[in-house]
Amino acid sequence: MFDLEHYQDHDRPGLKPHATQVAHATWLRLTTAELSGVRTTSELIARVEERYSLFREQATRDVEFWALGKQL
Repeated sequence: MFDLEHYQDHDRPGLKPHATQVAHATWLRLTTAELSGVRTTSELIARVEERYSLFREQATRDVEFWALGKQL
């Protein structure tokens, strides 16, 4: 389950193994290895923010929008 309720260090596990490929299709700049290391929503937001040079707020919105459309 992808938990969007909290964006702190105490986040629950984020991406399930099969979701790595789905996320990679959305964020091509993130490698499969980078995505497989993502365990929390905060980590995914941080990676999207860094690789796409986005502000934190925009990266958060992008991840929220992506996750709401997926059953991960």
